[in-house]
Amino acid sequence: MKKITCISYHGTGSGAVDDFLREFSNVHLASQELECRFLQDPNGISDLYFHLVENWHRLNSGFSIKQYEKFVKMYNHNYSLIFGRGWKIESKKYINSLIKYKFKGYWHADILEVNPFSKCIYKCRRLVSKIMPKKIRKTSDYNYFPKLISYHSLISKEEFLNKTRRYVDDLCSYINDKPDDFVVLDQFIATTNIERYNMFVDDLKIIIVDRDPRDLYISGLCKRWKTHVLPHDVDIFCQQYMDMRKSLDLELKNSNVLKIQFEDLIYNYDSTTNKIVSFLGLNKKNHVRKQEFFNPSISINNTKLWEKYKDYENEIKIIENKLHDYCYFSK
Repeated sequence: MKKITCISYHGTGSGAVDDFLREFSNVHLASQELECRFLQDPNGISDLYFHLVENWHRLNSGFSIKQYEKFVKMYNHNYSLIFGRGWKIESKKYINSLIKYKFKGYWHADILEVNPFSKCIYKCRRLVSKIMPKKIRKTSDYNYFPKLISYHSLISKEEFLNKTRRYVDDLCSYINDKPDDFVVLDQFIATTNIERYNMFVDDLKIIIVDRDPRDLYISGLCKRWKTHVLPHDVDIFCQQYMDMRKSLDLELKNSNVLKIQFEDLIYNYDSTTNKIVSFLGLNKKNHVRKQEFFNPSISINNTKLWEKYKDYENEIKIIENKLHDYCYFSK
């Protein structure tokens, strides 16, 4: 199954490419515009791969499966809006396929995960035991949680990757099951360490979208709506902007990765969209709803924001000085 992901550095315009792709009859997106991040998020697939393959440990491996099981439950609402009932069904099948066997038992990391009431009872019982006479005191290996279950997993890299790729394919089939069509998964992988995330997916094309840092800073993400993701301090903003792009040249060596500028989608619409179509292997005859979702004449209002908001002239001068090479309109 052909898969596409449009990724960004937070607020740099990947949604514009998603909107452009919505205009194709053979490109399918989830019914809800939600980020699909289970490969890259903490306790997601990448962390699972680390504990089960790269750094296997008899205790950590089973516990990491429990953490992914918890992740699936915690974000069930969001991912069910993307994959429907397939999220719970396929995730359960995938998790069970990773477990070699289960047995009654636990270790200290499992205790951290029990509910607060059980944890409180456990601490009280431990306290009582410590003040009891030594002859009747419970030993250090006393089983306080006889119903807890441990997982054991031992799996090769090839097995893990095959199971994970099948899992991703099965999830995508709930969005669309036509093998020659395309499925778009928003923010499916990170803009860094792309080779790692790419291991977990078959037939994935990646589009990175970037944006003029002045517009990014002035936009609602940094000022008007007071974002909680990007820094407000202009010097820290500049440093983070550069840090996030340090690996870009390396990432672009991958033939399945294309980088475009948000501004090019607007000011050079035809040449940029032709580049996207060619890169993805789309057919223009399927572009049946042209500019219904992405209209450059509307999106142009989201560019050159520093010309409209004069209150930030000092910050803009700092950005132009520190991030000159990234400023689209000064190239």
